[in-house]
Amino acid sequence: MIALAWRNLWRNKTRTLLTAFGIAFAVFLVSFAMSMQGGSYDDMIKAATRFYTGHAQINQRDFVTDSKLEQTVPNASALREQLQNRFALVALPRVQAFGVVSKDERSIGGMLVGVDFMAEAAQLDLFKKISAGRLPRGPDQALVGAAMARNLGADLGDDIVILGSGKRGGVAAMALSVGGILDTGQSELDRSLLFAPIESVQEAFDLDDEVHNLVLVLEDYAQGAVLAQSVDELLQQDQSYRTWQQLLPEVEQGIELDRVSAEIFYYILLILVSFAVLNTFVMVIFERTREFGMLMALGLRPWQIIGQVQIEAFFLGLSGALIGLVLSAVLVAYLSEVGIPLSAYSDEAAQQAFAQLQASSMTHIYPAFSIASMATAPLVLMVGTQLSALFCMLRVRRLNPVAALRVE
Repeated sequence: MIALAWRNLWRNKTRTLLTAFGIAFAVFLVSFAMSMQGGSYDDMIKAATRFYTGHAQINQRDFVTDSKLEQTVPNASALREQLQNRFALVALPRVQAFGVVSKDERSIGGMLVGVDFMAEAAQLDLFKKISAGRLPRGPDQALVGAAMARNLGADLGDDIVILGSGKRGGVAAMALSVGGILDTGQSELDRSLLFAPIESVQEAFDLDDEVHNLVLVLEDYAQGAVLAQSVDELLQQDQSYRTWQQLLPEVEQGIELDRVSAEIFYYILLILVSFAVLNTFVMVIFERTREFGMLMALGLRPWQIIGQVQIEAFFLGLSGALIGLVLSAVLVAYLSEVGIPLSAYSDEAAQQAFAQLQASSMTHIYPAFSIASMATAPLVLMVGTQLSALFCMLRVRRLNPVAALRVE
């Protein structure tokens, strides 16, 4: 029966080849697109989390909505040591304070962030965006956003003054020189942030050794949610642990929206190909009506004939799916090694879509080889092929052998 089904499939070689090609093309296109999509999502999340926010953060619960200077993380040094000893991560301490930044007669409001420059530069990509100067080396140097520097009229080596309110209610004042200018390409950051050594900020704002944030950098961003319960056990009741999904909701929402819209397109394409297969088997029924009537006259039951055509449909779907799957897998395997340069995307929509990647140190995107991306299209089209053949062959159950033998 299997050999007969294979021979019957090639009675009309042109039609079989065209149908198999359509299935192969759909499988190739959907599998490759899903792999590229998964890879770009992975790269986008890595770029976003490795840029500034980290994979997770620990801070006072109220600090999330109302960032007050006194809302620090108690025993941050001990907690940081516990986290780094217990889990495979790096905890970066940060403090932040609002203040007025002045140079000569110009003044603007800004957020002063105290960081460990060397530790942050080793783990995150933000400080790779220094357009002039270098990372501050001394306690009285600052790294200023490009837009803030322009608004202040400040250049490398210029002195700036930051005035704010200390934790104990007194006036906090810092005199810093511009050691570097940071141009991230993100206007909000470049306009509002400046960075200084964490010890200098703590001293000026009466923070002692307290910090506002512990920024956690993990080996894999997916570990953030996995570690949530374990990390929560180390935290006090008024402290919060936030993963990248909570820190960057716009990234997750954008990815989910893109995923849903793309999946709608994929399934529409697969349904259209399934209708093409349906058309093939409609032609098969009309061309072989006399043959089916003869087989029934010889004693074959309708279900036996239906089973025979179902085997033909299986071979047709399998051959097309395998060709498309192999081509897609080979291309994905190759591109997952060499990558696709972001410069290859020259149109405006693509540039906007990959803006986060371009803001990071990433220059290529890499497709992600996964079972879901490789199996979805072949399985859907295999099922679609079987259903198309079954739908067409149901009329065989009502076929009158005598009437069928009269068909020319």
